[in-house]
Amino acid sequence: MEELYLLDENLKKIYIIDTYSSAIWSPRYNTLGDCELVIQASKENLNKVKECRYISREDDEMSCEIKKIEIQTDEENGDQIIITGTDIKDILNKRIVMNQTNFNGLAEDYIRKLITDAFINPKDPNRKISNFILDDKKGFTETIREQVTYDYIGDKVQEICQQFGWGYKVTIKNGNFVFSLYKGEDRSQYITFSQNYDNISTTDYVEDNSNIKNVALIAGEGEGVDRKTTTIGSERGIDRNELYVDARDVSSTIDYDELVSSYPNGIEKTINNVIYYQVNGNNIAIITKNEEGEVEEVKLCNNVYTENLKGVGYEKMSECVQVTSFSGKIITGVNYIYKKDYNLGDIVRILNEYGMSVNARITEIIESRNENGYSMEPTFENV
Repeated sequence: MEELYLLDENLKKIYIIDTYSSAIWSPRYNTLGDCELVIQASKENLNKVKECRYISREDDEMSCEIKKIEIQTDEENGDQIIITGTDIKDILNKRIVMNQTNFNGLAEDYIRKLITDAFINPKDPNRKISNFILDDKKGFTETIREQVTYDYIGDKVQEICQQFGWGYKVTIKNGNFVFSLYKGEDRSQYITFSQNYDNISTTDYVEDNSNIKNVALIAGEGEGVDRKTTTIGSERGIDRNELYVDARDVSSTIDYDELVSSYPNGIEKTINNVIYYQVNGNNIAIITKNEEGEVEEVKLCNNVYTENLKGVGYEKMSECVQVTSFSGKIITGVNYIYKKDYNLGDIVRILNEYGMSVNARITEIIESRNENGYSMEPTFENV
């Protein structure tokens, strides 16, 4: 690993750390990365660390916020300062979805809306982070329909990215926090890690079926027998594994502005003295107005509300699938070079000595340097 830098709260590099006992650097594709740095204990080094807030590397996009400082005293080996940091994309969990948000459209736009409403242009100016910006759109075409309230922004972004196989990151550029989405490249046709090729020393293959669910009952608003429910999935017999999803926080009542933004290009049409909001002839919501013609209430039609519940069900059930993963210690400098031939998020081919071969995404890279030298251990997840 190269030199590390300590940055102050204004994201300026203040100190270079080029001597350390050990360093572990672990970026992750669509979960939070982290790092650990161990340096010699001294008043000077301690003051440097306490003066700063972030750790970065010149050769890697991940930066970490310092979360923990520990001093270990040891008469035999010398005193050490252990610095633990968390990927700065955890900044997304400094905010929650403050108000009920309904969305129907591109998932990428949904993520950008959540971030804009919480960090960039919030209604409450105290929530704004002035140097937090969005990178250019990637043009992803996946769509989503969802209602969300009070979730942490970071948890929701992570959830969406895992659902669609995207990565996300927050990088430091020109004194700004820059959020961006990305998707690793499929290199499985020409990048293979195998002990037969002498480019991976150990492998650990795991196939975990302990959490499989394939039929879900989703329960929405209401109480007792009046509670609105729906189901997804169709497995039968011994292979049917049921899941209960409590979605009582998904409401059929929404704000009129949310209705229009979630279902644009609609019209109001009165049928049998009931005012419907329609899109392409389909009833989306029922609008109640007072005598002055002001909107008093907007309720989604049953079919639309049911689809919202199903969306929550599919989201929760996507977490309950077979998990197949490989991990291994790559022999560096053989066949392929990290960050040149492959990178975090890319899909590669893994082949172990038992003939198990999968195309897997690199979801984590753990780099470690200490007195024993340098090692790099990736984690692969089946795609």
